[in-house]
Amino acid sequence: MKAHVALVNPPYPPEAGQSVFLPLGIGYLAAVLEKEGYSVDVVDCQTKKYSKETLEEKFRSLNPDIIGVTSATVTYLPALDVLKSAKAAVPKALTLMGGPHVSVLDKEAVTESSNLDVVVRGEGEQTLLELARLVSENNLKALSGVQGITYKKNNQIIQTPDRPFMTDIDSLPYPAHHHFDTNMYKLFGVNYMPIITSRGCPSACTFCLARKMCGHPFRGRSPSKVVDELEWLRDEFHAGAYAFYDDTFTFDLKRAYAICDEMQRRHVDLPWDCRTRVDRVSKELLAKLRATNCQLIHFGVESGSPEMLKLMRKGTTPELNAQAIRWAKEAGISVAVSLVIGYPTETPQMLQQTIDFLYKTKPDYVYMCEAVPYPGTELANYIKELGLEVDANWNQYREETQVFKNTLLPLEKLEEVKKEFYDHYFTKSYFLRKKLKGDFYSQIMARAALNHLVWNSKTLRWGFRRLSKVRRAKKSVGGYSTSEQEQEKGA
Repeated sequence: MKAHVALVNPPYPPEAGQSVFLPLGIGYLAAVLEKEGYSVDVVDCQTKKYSKETLEEKFRSLNPDIIGVTSATVTYLPALDVLKSAKAAVPKALTLMGGPHVSVLDKEAVTESSNLDVVVRGEGEQTLLELARLVSENNLKALSGVQGITYKKNNQIIQTPDRPFMTDIDSLPYPAHHHFDTNMYKLFGVNYMPIITSRGCPSACTFCLARKMCGHPFRGRSPSKVVDELEWLRDEFHAGAYAFYDDTFTFDLKRAYAICDEMQRRHVDLPWDCRTRVDRVSKELLAKLRATNCQLIHFGVESGSPEMLKLMRKGTTPELNAQAIRWAKEAGISVAVSLVIGYPTETPQMLQQTIDFLYKTKPDYVYMCEAVPYPGTELANYIKELGLEVDANWNQYREETQVFKNTLLPLEKLEEVKKEFYDHYFTKSYFLRKKLKGDFYSQIMARAALNHLVWNSKTLRWGFRRLSKVRRAKKSVGGYSTSEQEQEKGA
């Protein structure tokens, strides 16, 4: 009899922002299992709140043979709690954990948790299929033959060889979105559906784990398969907008053009956004993206300081960043930029270069992220070499907190700079411009500006607290989120 598998999306820790995204990774894992005839259930702890007791009851009612949980660094400790409940409820189930955190700290994970049987490292689809087959055959003695896993046997840690990355990602089925209530992920009444059209990241940014998880070579799906999925998302899940989650959607310029051509040929014209690098766009390509209704593009600008960009191994310059922003805006595409601030050795003067860059280039939206030394990154090693004090609480590893002690740019200074910038950026006129523009992405930006304006006004904050007592709290939108604790405090 084939194994029954339960896949779990763990909750965020209480102090973290509660932004909710449709989990593509779990969707793909469920899809490949179901394609091979396995029974799958998904437990999403981010859209439904479970207590320890109700989670155990959920697992008992499902009674699966395998319980797998995914986790990033910030959700690692909650994921361990999930596995504790899993073992309490279904002691005989094989428990698994995958994701970027344990792909790096695999030995540590199986050592510190007696509730974790196997760590799945890197891409998990084929590995999970092999584990499901072994459980179905009652043949866990053959675990050593499964590539890409780490487990304990007789108090010894067994780490099998890395599994090679998939070469034919066109062969993957569509993510099993039917396991999720897609209404929970709506923004402004729009089904905002994600798609990923490639894997692999040829870049070498020091703060990112993409190469560890997905490999260095770029692996792109064929344009026809991509547009097949876009049509499926539109027709089956009533998508109103698409989010392309690729690390660098336009890395292969020829493929990007071909995807746009196929979208135009089939009249797939819903609004969409993508993420890419500033050195992988041209005026002509941006015009093509806009012609297929790309309304927002995300650039990883990271810094306005040439020194910082070199240290981060971005392979870009402030001039390239400014040029890409200008070209995109000229093409009629809104621009969101992400920044990494508080990087080790960054000075207040370097940070000011970044602020000056923002005022000069005027992107439509700005994500300011603290430098987070995720395990396995070059940044984490660099901080260790510098001997900087690092927070040992994994719950703090999120982009709005300072994880390591930075004497050049302490937390108070970073918060002061961020507040001053956003006070000038999220103005009433910004809010009105975006609100009146009316498109989907402008509404998200307008909401972020309104959030900031409300929390900056004592009168509005008082009114919002009064209103929130009679209205259900809404999940955060865009890149702006508040923690549950902040929601409870009303400040």
